[in-house]
Amino acid sequence: MSKSIGVGYRARVAADPNFLVKSVLEVALAALTQMMAEVSRRGAKGCVTEIDFVVAGILTAIVGKYYSSWRVAPTVTPEGDDNLAGTTSAQRGSKQNDIGFWSKVPTNAFQPYHLDGKTRPTVAERFGALFAPIPTLFRAGVIASAIGYGMTSLLISLRTLLVPDYISPTVNVNIVHACVYTGAFMSFVSNIRYQLLQGIIEPHIVDRLFRRWPLLQAAATFGVRFANGLLGSMIAIAGMKYFGLQKLK
Repeated sequence: MSKSIGVGYRARVAADPNFLVKSVLEVALAALTQMMAEVSRRGAKGCVTEIDFVVAGILTAIVGKYYSSWRVAPTVTPEGDDNLAGTTSAQRGSKQNDIGFWSKVPTNAFQPYHLDGKTRPTVAERFGALFAPIPTLFRAGVIASAIGYGMTSLLISLRTLLVPDYISPTVNVNIVHACVYTGAFMSFVSNIRYQLLQGIIEPHIVDRLFRRWPLLQAAATFGVRFANGLLGSMIAIAGMKYFGLQKLK
């Protein structure tokens, strides 16, 4: 598994040399934008009252947003790296005709080339790239939500043990329903947001406009990632409330 992660990391860095910096930025912004969205939607006082939901939301956001960013990031085979030969998400050009359709699908629907860095994906393959991440994103959403709300449940149990007289104003979240919701959210909402962010906005707008000015490029990258994270958090919280997954007593 560690080898697979290493191979995937090298392929992402080859497609975007700033991938590591963006990864660190994504984790930090996931926590920050989720907290800002929580305050915006619930108010400062509401965040204190609904602290159980806030903690769960932040933990879920960190795991979910980073995996979404990782899964749909563009990939290219590093120069001279044969370890990526035979991997899924598009093969080297010489093997394109010998593998199935889904193995040819790129990791990002808008990346200019296949993993081989030479052949361009067809329209069908680009369309398929929007659907290929759905199963793994759904599983990641379930895991992210289980971590977030599972950790919160442990904290609630600990609080009940230490402060037995405390009465929580929130209704316990159905973890199964929350996991299904988060999985579906990541499969569609996060999928599309990060496909567009990493396939079009960053490479074709931010990087092209500010390539000669690294500081402006870094500031613009921060700005678009911040906006993307905040938008995702706002939509996620609104959805949780709309489907009755977060209630007060």
